[in-house]
Amino acid sequence: MKPNRSHQNTALITGELKQFIRLFLPILLMTFSSCIFLMVEKLLLARLSAQSMEAAVSAAYACVLFQGPCIVLAMMCQVCVGRWQGAQDWKAIGPGVWQFIWFAFLSMLVIVPVGSLYGYYYFTGTAIQEIVMPYYTFLIFINFLYPLGAALSCFYIGQGKTRLVLISTLLSQVVKLILAYVLIFGIQDWIPALNIMGGAWSTLLAQGAFCISLLVVFLNSKHAKQYDTRQWKFRPKLFWECIQPGLLRALSRVLMASCWASIAYLMTAKGGDYLLSLSVGGTLFLFLPFLGEAICQTQTTIVSQILGSRRYFLLEKAYRSGTILVISATILVGIPLLVFPSFTFEYLFPKIVMSDAQIRQSFLGVWLSFTFFTFCYVPISYILAFKDTQYFLWMGFVNWINGYLYMYFMLKKIEIPAEDFWIYLSLMHASMALLYFLRMRILKMNVLKNPQLV
Repeated sequence: MKPNRSHQNTALITGELKQFIRLFLPILLMTFSSCIFLMVEKLLLARLSAQSMEAAVSAAYACVLFQGPCIVLAMMCQVCVGRWQGAQDWKAIGPGVWQFIWFAFLSMLVIVPVGSLYGYYYFTGTAIQEIVMPYYTFLIFINFLYPLGAALSCFYIGQGKTRLVLISTLLSQVVKLILAYVLIFGIQDWIPALNIMGGAWSTLLAQGAFCISLLVVFLNSKHAKQYDTRQWKFRPKLFWECIQPGLLRALSRVLMASCWASIAYLMTAKGGDYLLSLSVGGTLFLFLPFLGEAICQTQTTIVSQILGSRRYFLLEKAYRSGTILVISATILVGIPLLVFPSFTFEYLFPKIVMSDAQIRQSFLGVWLSFTFFTFCYVPISYILAFKDTQYFLWMGFVNWINGYLYMYFMLKKIEIPAEDFWIYLSLMHASMALLYFLRMRILKMNVLKNPQLV
């Protein structure tokens, strides 16, 4: 079937900064609203007790081992849709997206048993074991909602259409925040206080509503006619074609997530100031990556469309646009963390006591980690668009060397102070950013020299 040229859309494939920002801003609002709950929930729990916050942060990092790979695979939908859009192969989009929806549900056949067993061994013997296990188990059972929401979002974002996803995300996060406050603290004589489980229930209700709203619009008659979105059947061959390019990156994410979970476990097992430092910095770091995620999604959409349209000379312009946004983001985040550290800490964690020196040192480390972590996202978006999944797998193994082994040595042998944890961790992110950047440069040079490689 010949592509229908009437649907041609080249507005997002020039790589110019203005067009980049036009797509970036709504995606930024979506990622912000998604990540703000992760931080606010922990801040609300901190007002109950430091232990509740520590349990929620530790559970979140343990769950990343399962959420991360599933979301990574589902996000390959964005690359597929972007390429189909760039090539104007409209009828391939609907059936392709459905394969990612099937993946979200089928993933639970593995996630529930493996995740439950992992949580038992991860938290047994820790100071937070009793309070964290019900919360962690609940999150494991609703894990499928994350790749489902990602796949449905990518149907729109991959085409450069963000309005519906933006509105749905904002509404779901507002509902989630309201429900979290009500369910965590309760309403006297009306709703009992569920404490830490209140956050889990609010996540289920809001994320479920978000997925349903996107699915309803995805199935409407307009999309059914234009993109064949009602072609819902599971197609093994197409499923494999869609999922296979992301498998190595998902395995890489398993390696990286397990590396980070192992680093977090080192801090959790030490307890005391180390667990507190992990929880305070971790609460912020669960939120701050929204900037990098937005940049990555924007850049991936643009680069995928550039590759699909074979206008490779625009790749360098798109890189400059992404880098400008990264620099701007790191400067803005540095204002509260570096200029007003004590005020920021007291506002966010009013019941937690740390000295001014510890606060400054911890926030400096969080900012450095955030800066290098965010710089990773620009080259990552190129590697994603090029579907260079083998490199992601290699980086997963590298992360155990420059991540876990490095931090194990620092925590167990050198015994660095708790407040220095995030500073030393930033060196891991810096080395990862450099390696991703070098790979991106090689990919760009290769495609410019030999366009047939893509």
